[in-house]
Amino acid sequence: MSDILKRQFALSDIYPAHLHRMHLEGRFHVHGLSTPDRPWKVYLNAMDLLKFSYGVGGLVLEKPETPARFVGNFLKLNAVLSGFVGEGVHWAGIEDALIALGTTEIELPGICAGLIQSGMTALSTTEKGTGRAFHFSRPGVINAVVSRMLEEKILNAFITTESNNWFPSPFLVMNNKIPRETTYILESISLNLPGLAIRSIVEDTTPEVELKRLMHKALALFARKRVFLEKVSAVRPGGPLDLLNHLGFNPSLSPCVIAVCGLNEWSRVLLDGDIDEGPDRFTRADEFLSTIQKQVFEESKQGKIKLFLGTADQGEAAYRFARLDLKIQPFYASRILNGEIRDGSVYYTKDAALPSDKPLDIKKKAEIEGTFQRKFDLPFRTVVKCLDPDRLPAAHFSKTLQHLLLTQDFSICYNCFTMESGVYQTCPSCHSTEVATYFSGKEGYECALGQTRTEGMENSRFFFY
Repeated sequence: MSDILKRQFALSDIYPAHLHRMHLEGRFHVHGLSTPDRPWKVYLNAMDLLKFSYGVGGLVLEKPETPARFVGNFLKLNAVLSGFVGEGVHWAGIEDALIALGTTEIELPGICAGLIQSGMTALSTTEKGTGRAFHFSRPGVINAVVSRMLEEKILNAFITTESNNWFPSPFLVMNNKIPRETTYILESISLNLPGLAIRSIVEDTTPEVELKRLMHKALALFARKRVFLEKVSAVRPGGPLDLLNHLGFNPSLSPCVIAVCGLNEWSRVLLDGDIDEGPDRFTRADEFLSTIQKQVFEESKQGKIKLFLGTADQGEAAYRFARLDLKIQPFYASRILNGEIRDGSVYYTKDAALPSDKPLDIKKKAEIEGTFQRKFDLPFRTVVKCLDPDRLPAAHFSKTLQHLLLTQDFSICYNCFTMESGVYQTCPSCHSTEVATYFSGKEGYECALGQTRTEGMENSRFFFY
């Protein structure tokens, strides 16, 4: 109920009609619409807690002098942050903070594993909690933490690390570009790229012209939220954002995120619905993603609002965009949608992920997705699968790309143990029907064995306000 009330408040009191209409029409998706009084996401460096003390509203945190005191402060802060941040909290620097307080390398893995277990178990008991991510760089720590998460079935968190520390795990994500300093993200907006392409055809313009128009609207909306959060954070002492203020939150200096949805379908619109995986399709998509990257950089360089080209959870956005485009422009949208139109479970490909129309050679997958990912300031989440060096020479890849990157939907054959990007009922390698489909759900990756992607979309009950 609070989410619905805050959405209504944002639409009626914060964002004017000409801006929030863009969200309702599916031109773009405002991810923090239900949390207009909070920043959308925060990247926190745990090293800041070494000098942090706080005592307001029953929350008492003293400067930690020992690892045990640091762990206690961390667990308290991790629990209460759900009420201050909209989408999620990403922690970094935990290892460095514990070592600075005297923790030995031998003790570190066990303490980190216990810290994540205690923190996420407590968070799962709350009625609603934002997602958590934790960045670790020591292989021993990563092994200990991931093993504990597997044992305790902790699904509301994931671990990020550099590519050279990666090993096979459903909880581990490659992420070399996280902010090292504490950074607050005010808001995130996903652009409807297929809808943008359709509009450029209908109005006889170019995708670049439509992109510029959409970006200007997104910037205006970012400015509105910044002004509102400046007013909220100015209520001191003991205001609604008092804790974040003590942790360095400053709306005027906080960046916003431009995300993209449906780059795969964008290219198909311009190719008249063709699903051919030829070089022209990938070249066009890569060029347009470069155009978006340049536009984000130029707007950020002007200094009004700092922008990142990043990502967001697009389960809701990918569904809303497809439904609204099908309603407004059925002739064009019906030719590019994924899913089944007859029961309404249609969707676009999330982020700038690889096309999942048919299997691609694994070398091609890694090459294309790696090219796309390097354009992002905050890279989109990917599931990674280690390659057998005997099957594929490592020299084919760059130094930072020694593994296969998969889209967020993937299938595993239980006959030949092939893992393929996309959703299949029959294994493309051995043609077995013993295939399990995995898709990104609200609490990690869920298996859709025995049900189609259409049924999975229906069962997820996507909210398309």
